[in-house]
Amino acid sequence: MANAATQVLLPTSFSDPTMTTKSQETWKENLNMQLICKECREDPPNLVEDFAAGDTICGSCGLVLGDRIVDTRSEWRTFTNDDQNNDDPSRVGDAANPLLNGSQLQTEISFGGGASGKSRDLSRTQNKVTHDKSTKTLLAAYKELGAFCDGLSLPKNVSDTAKHLFKIVHDKNAFKGKSQETVIAGCIFIACRQCKVPRTFREIFALTKVPKAEIGRIFKNLEKFFAEQNEEKKKAAQAGAM
Repeated sequence: MANAATQVLLPTSFSDPTMTTKSQETWKENLNMQLICKECREDPPNLVEDFAAGDTICGSCGLVLGDRIVDTRSEWRTFTNDDQNNDDPSRVGDAANPLLNGSQLQTEISFGGGASGKSRDLSRTQNKVTHDKSTKTLLAAYKELGAFCDGLSLPKNVSDTAKHLFKIVHDKNAFKGKSQETVIAGCIFIACRQCKVPRTFREIFALTKVPKAEIGRIFKNLEKFFAEQNEEKKKAAQAGAM
């Protein structure tokens, strides 16, 4: 019987998997760039951004390391965030509302609980002078129209479309003999059809209490009115292009 050959395993015969993966890793260049003062060579660097001059300065030796930096802070102070190191997140004002008339950039005089009588008188006088009756009428109609759309659980685009249609009618002073609720009901019905979420006359009647026959009549009149408005716009555009 032949003797079985024995194999002796030395300590160097075992391979470390971690060493194998490390040796197989490819070399990668470090692309992280860091600005360091060439005089001080401090790491981490002590850099100061002077937004008034637009320079990046070394805080240790005063060497200018960069110029024309972009100031990312707000353009003005509102004095409302002084307790937060003047961190003003608002960089611009509110956008103009296309559903209202006027520039909407007027200054308003406000008064608090401890304001004097003169402040109240000034605020009332300014409201009488600056606030337009047409704007008040539009705001009241938009509020009522938004409540109706919420009652039908309609999406926001339907409400915005109905408000836009109502504004066109209001600006042209059309349908003076009709009540505001009737015109609003017709605008909601047309907006639902345009936004692919149609509603029946019965649903609009249940919400606005405008009779179904009246909704049908105002719907036909509004469709004819909006078609005429579109034709006028097309003619004006063609005349301007010539």
